[in-house]
Amino acid sequence: MRKLFIGLLISLVFCACQKKKDVAVEVVVKDKAYEGVSFYLTKMDTTLQLSAEGKASVVLPVDEPQYGIVTYKWKNKAVYLEPGKGFTLVWDMTPSGLEIAFEGEDAAKNSYISGKELQIPVMRDFSLPEDEFLAKMDQYVEDNYKVLESKGFDKAFVEKDKYRIRYEVYGILWQYARGRDCSEAYYDKMKSLMVEDGWLLQLSGYTNYMQGAVGTISNRGVDLESASREEIVMNELNYILQNIKNPKVKEFLIGTFAIEYIDSEGIGRADEVKKIFEENVTDPVIKQAFAQIYAEGTTITKGKKAPDFKYLDINGKEVSLSDLKGNLVYIDIWATWCGPCREELPHLQKLEEAFKGTKIAFVSISTDKDKAKWEQMVKDEKMGGIQLHTGGDEAFTNAFRVNGIPHFILIDTEGKIMEANMSRPSDPKTVEYLSMYAEPIE
Repeated sequence: MRKLFIGLLISLVFCACQKKKDVAVEVVVKDKAYEGVSFYLTKMDTTLQLSAEGKASVVLPVDEPQYGIVTYKWKNKAVYLEPGKGFTLVWDMTPSGLEIAFEGEDAAKNSYISGKELQIPVMRDFSLPEDEFLAKMDQYVEDNYKVLESKGFDKAFVEKDKYRIRYEVYGILWQYARGRDCSEAYYDKMKSLMVEDGWLLQLSGYTNYMQGAVGTISNRGVDLESASREEIVMNELNYILQNIKNPKVKEFLIGTFAIEYIDSEGIGRADEVKKIFEENVTDPVIKQAFAQIYAEGTTITKGKKAPDFKYLDINGKEVSLSDLKGNLVYIDIWATWCGPCREELPHLQKLEEAFKGTKIAFVSISTDKDKAKWEQMVKDEKMGGIQLHTGGDEAFTNAFRVNGIPHFILIDTEGKIMEANMSRPSDPKTVEYLSMYAEPIE
């Protein structure tokens, strides 16, 4: 699950007189290909554009100690800011990768939280039995607390940073529970970590944990492979409504789940999600993010004219969606490297066979970067239907907000959208649905 960053690009006004509650930050990038450096804080999100020398300055509004996130290129790092204490942040592309360093008043704390002293879970921990797994997590936390306490930091910071450590370690508890029959005691442990305090939203480990824990607990016992995305998100939202009391935490979670659902599924089946959002979220920034995603979703609702495509088929012939007018068009967005996509192929072949002689065109659109690999697989597997390749053109997939594959779409005989998120070939509902509309070829 991704973190809810609601970015607002702010025009910065630099002032010679720094207020005591602000934090002056100097940024230096020792990288030949400069990009913007972004800060995500409680009161302001901003992206700094670097000078030709790879430098930038900003005064950040900080009226109480807080955690934030700074990003450059592909890397996110936690930062800790205290009123009136500035620092210099240096990004450097070293032989071992992109690294961050700090200088100035808060350098020691920031170097510590962005460093590599924290012991965190590793993949082999997931192979441990439940009791051993929990014991190992407890040991990680205890050892990390000892390292923190040895640093000589002030008591207020130590107490805060223990929360950060807790969620960096225990943050994987929900992942361990997925696909396992964990005990009630295990779920009680997960629930005990769902502390509700607004300031904890500053910690990415906390927000990630809360989203994962809600998703896992609310859908305990649900077959996530066969359940609809609508059923899953409604379980999540109803759990939040019934169990989360802190207004800030509640708004954040409802906003996150609602926005992610509409971003991936569109608004065709989002009435209940929208209703819950509107009744419970008042934060203007979250509301603005929801409104933007919802507005974009209206372009691919049922009955709207479908965006067209023009792609080359396996024989090099150009095929467009408009060429297929008069047929139902069942579209599969896939790639040869995608395991779940390949699992659907036998079911897709059965679907094609079941509707042979009807006005249904089965179109597979590959997003493979390696076109030769796609061509080879289509020929080797003797794949049927209309086999197309995007050639790197993402206009069609972007228009349908395709965030993951396989993704299926159904277009009606007039070129209008029937289902922007059609069921998979392996889903029995697909045969039933297509049977209602399939017409024989005359």
